[in-house]
Amino acid sequence: MLAPGDGELPPHSGQFMLAFGIASTFLAALKLRGRSSGSPWATYIPSGVAFAIGFLNTPSFSIARLIGGIIEWRYRKHLMRTHEVGGGKEIRVIILASGFVLGEGVASVLGLVLKTCGIGVASCLGCGTGVCSGC
Repeated sequence: MLAPGDGELPPHSGQFMLAFGIASTFLAALKLRGRSSGSPWATYIPSGVAFAIGFLNTPSFSIARLIGGIIEWRYRKHLMRTHEVGGGKEIRVIILASGFVLGEGVASVLGLVLKTCGIGVASCLGCGTGVCSGC
């Protein structure tokens, strides 16, 4: 028998997938009904796509997107208070966000190259767990 991680799903995975499939279908129907009736609470029900992206992306990517969204929201509120919206001011946030995404991609590739060459972390300051085998 194969151990989990050797090509098999853990036991009871089918029941888990069925239960969450039913739950997500219920949430989608609830959200659709709320939006069609114009209810404000429907905005707070997350979409299935949001759940899928949350499962597929690493926490660092999701947290970075959350922080970026909050910064953009605050910037837009500030921009609406202090300036007339338009005239190229909105594009600055998009350019800044694109730079952050590009920088994260470049840093990931650089980290992969360094790891391939056998270069590890410089310090485990604050780590203390020994997980990175550098402690």
